[in-house]
Amino acid sequence: MRRKAVRRPAIRNIWTYLKDYRFSSILLKYFLLLFLCLVLPITVVEMWFSRQQKEQVYEEIIKRNEASLAQGYSSVYSILKSSKNLSYSLSANEDIRYLAVQSAHTPDSVSRRDSLTDMLAVSCSANSYIDSIYIYFANTDMVVTNLGSTPFESFEEKDIFSLFSSDMPKRNILLSRIKRGWYPYLLTVLYPVDDGRGGEVGLVAVNLDVEKIGDYIGRGKYRNTDYSPRLFIFDRDMQTLVYSDEYRLLQEPEEAFELRGLDPWEGSTSEVLTLWGERYVVSAFESEEDGLRYFYVSTMSEFEALSRETNLRMLQISALTVVICLVIAFLLSVWVYRPVKQTLRVLSEVSMLTDWDKKEHVDEIEAIQRSILSAKKENDDLNAQIQERIVSLHNAQICALQAQINPHFLFNTLESIANVAALLLDGDNKVTEMICTLGKLIRISLSNENYLVPLHEELEHVNLYVKLVDFRFHGRVTLHQEIPPEMGGERIVKLTLQPLIENAIQHGLTHKRSGGEIWLRGERRGSDNYLYVTDNGEGLAPEKLEELTERLRESSVSGGSHIGLRNVNQRLKLIFGEEYGLSLSRAEEGGLHVAVRFRSL
Repeated sequence: MRRKAVRRPAIRNIWTYLKDYRFSSILLKYFLLLFLCLVLPITVVEMWFSRQQKEQVYEEIIKRNEASLAQGYSSVYSILKSSKNLSYSLSANEDIRYLAVQSAHTPDSVSRRDSLTDMLAVSCSANSYIDSIYIYFANTDMVVTNLGSTPFESFEEKDIFSLFSSDMPKRNILLSRIKRGWYPYLLTVLYPVDDGRGGEVGLVAVNLDVEKIGDYIGRGKYRNTDYSPRLFIFDRDMQTLVYSDEYRLLQEPEEAFELRGLDPWEGSTSEVLTLWGERYVVSAFESEEDGLRYFYVSTMSEFEALSRETNLRMLQISALTVVICLVIAFLLSVWVYRPVKQTLRVLSEVSMLTDWDKKEHVDEIEAIQRSILSAKKENDDLNAQIQERIVSLHNAQICALQAQINPHFLFNTLESIANVAALLLDGDNKVTEMICTLGKLIRISLSNENYLVPLHEELEHVNLYVKLVDFRFHGRVTLHQEIPPEMGGERIVKLTLQPLIENAIQHGLTHKRSGGEIWLRGERRGSDNYLYVTDNGEGLAPEKLEELTERLRESSVSGGSHIGLRNVNQRLKLIFGEEYGLSLSRAEEGGLHVAVRFRSL
């Protein structure tokens, strides 16, 4: 009951605002705008996605079909080319030419025929798809095969030599036939044998078993009704079916000859056509090398079923999307309108919504805008005061960080002075020099109130510090400087380099008995300047280096180790910006590599 009591006033209030002339459009605008913003992009994306999906699937089928055609053509062409080369080499064989010009049976010719039979048998066994090889000699009416010699009249397949004539062209002839009238299906490659004087005296026939060719290229099969892809090969005139994946079509090729009704093919192409009462993707290629036409045919039934299913699914999704968008648009419009209503109530309570605004026929947003503009002058004054305070706070923070100097430096220096004084009771030369150096160092540190100093002054400060440290380590630390002269006038945050040198000595070179070296290098890249401090000390373990890198990102620099590095990094970021500061990495020399990035001012 309570829930109904809450909902009814809310609905009544919405209806009141809808009836109000001033506020009659804002809720409806929200609803329509949200609905259109939701429905239109989703609908366009769905339509585009559906079309793209169909095109991609269609292109993929075409590409797959053409790739299968190319693969089938390459395999069959290599077999045909190999067989043509074999027929040509046999026509030029010395024994064959010798037997071709002999007109009588001599002991030598019999021996050569036997040798030729053995050679043909070896050639057949070398390639599984070669069924047999026949050589016809017109002068003796003999046929020599891989199984032996036979007179022409008693040879069962003498019909294949009916094309022989003494003036036949010297080129390969390709025949499609059935061996012994029923099996197996053969491709026969014919090539004439000449007598060396321009006349043809014989014929070479290389018989290829189509079934074994299909097995060799992984395509052949027996089937009665199947929608699997098929490879067809016709002669140039489309009168003879030379090869088919489906062996029964070689004996009954009328079904395959439906491809004859297609438009003339030029080169290679792919189309979707209706064949045998079904839609197929047909890719065709005409080979210039062997004069054959290659066809690869695959069904479109799977793609069309998938397309119909996709269309139905997309329609269902679109309808569901519209309903969901209506509900979401209504809920969002009410939800978005709620803070507008609350804002109007607050403005009325604080007397920022004037009677003039109420009398004007404006919507809620314009009324709120007028109220905001009326308070803008007061806010500008307040913002100016706040900005001044932020600048003051910023300067105070820089000065506070500037004052955080690591006390370990003074402690270590005083300890070194005490040790030297104890060793040199009868003289004060080194003690005096250390004290003087320390005095200069402190004087430089405190002499300039500005937190930005020229780089050459910062380098002078570093040299004094290194000289003072040298008393303690007795020459075990050497500083190398490679700073371009033009960078000497660049302004840098005061006390930037000394904490880095101190960190390299304290954490990297303290335990080295000798050979401690620090390199201080500089370079300029556009408007940015870079300083590099590298040591050959112990360095940091990878996990320690990663931990220190993370701590550099913290705004607080109190507590923990490497306070100097974090202090310098924070001061650089405060003055130059967040993209500037320190970056750490492992040096090639084994120690720590610290890069300082600051910009020219």
